[in-house]
Amino acid sequence: MYLQITGFLPEPDPDDSLKFKRALGGDLEADALGIMDWKALEEAGGWETEVTPDQAKLFAKLLDEPQIVELTLFIGCVA
Repeated sequence: MYLQITGFLPEPDPDDSLKFKRALGGDLEADALGIMDWKALEEAGGWETEVTPDQAKLFAKLLDEPQIVELTLFIGCVA
């Protein structure tokens, strides 16, 4: 299992296609858990959690992807 972050254009944009997708393994996983204030991967649950704007800024810096702060981001655990 690993963490994955996905991004979509913010509502009410009619384009609901996926705009960003990235697996967060290795060191990125530990950093992502910290950003989400999760102690372990199991805290991600079996669903996607919406990332707050402040968390999005931290992910943008972590991933060196500044454009993702304009998206609605979700993070979740993938098998």
